[in-house]
Amino acid sequence: RSAQTGEEVLVLDRVMFRPLPNYDIFRGGMGAEKIGWIEKKLIAMTDTFDVFLEGQGGFGVTGLFKPKPAYQISGDFIDRNFVFKDDQDRTVAKVRMDGLIQFDGWNHYQVQIAPGMDAFLVLACCCAIDEEFDEEHEEAKRRREGG
Repeated sequence: RSAQTGEEVLVLDRVMFRPLPNYDIFRGGMGAEKIGWIEKKLIAMTDTFDVFLEGQGGFGVTGLFKPKPAYQISGDFIDRNFVFKDDQDRTVAKVRMDGLIQFDGWNHYQVQIAPGMDAFLVLACCCAIDEEFDEEHEEAKRRREGG
């Protein structure tokens, strides 16, 4: 929400019934302009997320007809230290967890965004990644506790 107006400026909507985590990204609130989506990559040596932009080719959101990712996010997701690279392999944003004390309900990040990069898109992706790893952490905790 905007600190000045209280209006929604960006909304993440988790898409259910997908084999991998997937979030639609809307600018201007739910039902407004869908600007893209972020999804966890299916086949990768390490955790990687792909970011797709609306209107960038392809059709459908699965299989061979998916457009080429506009951005790829990779790095150390456990320690929350990752980079965004564009489709020409240029670093367009860097994110790292900031602060000595962190817990699932309240994390601090330092985000550096290159000139011309969509800051809202970067922040939306950071929130989706944080949510995804918080859920994975909670699920692992439940398994360890036998629940």
